Amino acid sequence: MDIQQPGDSARLVEHTFGCLPSDSLIVIGLLGGFTGGHMRINLGPALADPFAAARMIAECLAGPGAEPAPEAAMVMLIGEAPTSPEQDAAWSSCLEALGLILEAEYCVRIVQCWFLAAGRIRDPACTEHSCCKLPGQPLHELLGHPDEHSGRPGGTGPAGRRPLRDAAERFLQQAPAPEATVLDRVQQARRTQERRLDAAAAERLLHRWDVVLQALLRGSGSPTADEVPELLKQLRTASSRDLLIPLATVGLPATLAGLQADHSDARGPRGPAQEQLLADYASCFLGETGRRPDWDRVDALEHVLGALVPYVVGSERENLLCLMAWIEWARGRGTAAGSFIDQCLAEFPENQFSRLIDRLMQLKGVCLWARVKKHSWSWAQNQAQSGG
Repeated sequence: MDIQQPGDSARLVEHTFGCLPSDSLIVIGLLGGFTGGHMRINLGPALADPFAAARMIAECLAGPGAEPAPEAAMVMLIGEAPTSPEQDAAWSSCLEALGLILEAEYCVRIVQCWFLAAGRIRDPACTEHSCCKLPGQPLHELLGHPDEHSGRPGGTGPAGRRPLRDAAERFLQQAPAPEATVLDRVQQARRTQERRLDAAAAERLLHRWDVVLQALLRGSGSPTADEVPELLKQLRTASSRDLLIPLATVGLPATLAGLQADHSDARGPRGPAQEQLLADYASCFLGETGRRPDWDRVDALEHVLGALVPYVVGSERENLLCLMAWIEWARGRGTAAGSFIDQCLAEFPENQFSRLIDRLMQLKGVCLWARVKKHSWSWAQNQAQSGG
């Protein structure tokens, strides 16, 4: 792998993140000639407190949960504003802090760094003025793109690629068109819907969702016309919505244990197995289970939610957007999570769940599952693609 040239490095970032993100500090770990863990954080906070950002990045990239830790890293700082000596100095200070923490505390060297500002890229360590003096080389010429933008105002990725900040828009636009038969059954079900699910009905509904998720894992298609009206019941209240998080991540038994505990006043003794199920139920919402969740089921949940988009209204749509924000946060894709948060709050300004996820990202940053490399969604994706 050659990352010595700016065009090659930009292509690596495009490949890793699906685009060239805007206003970002990006770090890609390298080990044995291959890329490993990678991170993207907003550039503004990193410039405001370089050492705090450096410590968070270093811990996630090379800390105890990052096995196998990288031996080196490539860094790219990306901004929209044209370069200036003041900007260059601020970016250099941020890079210096990151390099110091990575090498001194984790023995990870920054082997290459690029500053990409307003579509022009340069190596800040290079002294060759023919290529790397301010403001740098036009990136679109190096990449061979007809335009430095992605075909829309404000874009920085190659044509046809959509950055994670458009995740909600893309998710909603890719939803299938509603089928008349299904829509008719949904509307009939709404006219006779129960006001509130009792414990027994909630349990039956979770079993229905579990069957649909399991079927998807076996390779079946989207939910059937009979299933859609039933599945929508789970999205009508915040309490039933939240049960889909443990159902996808830690399974049906833990979800039922949590449901029963929430609906029961009994305080009788519980065995070790029941205690573990309840612990899994309680800890999965913040990714604190201490082990890898079932990412295949999480992906299946996203697929089902996408199939339900044409039929959701009101609280159903609100809760669907909330779940997608949580899914993306759990995956470690904060930009995508923010996209769903923004979409939800634009349509439902009083929604508290989206505000909670936003607050979680501010206080806790990356979800704990995403901080431990072998527990993370990106690791699972890489393993699946490599056949590991």
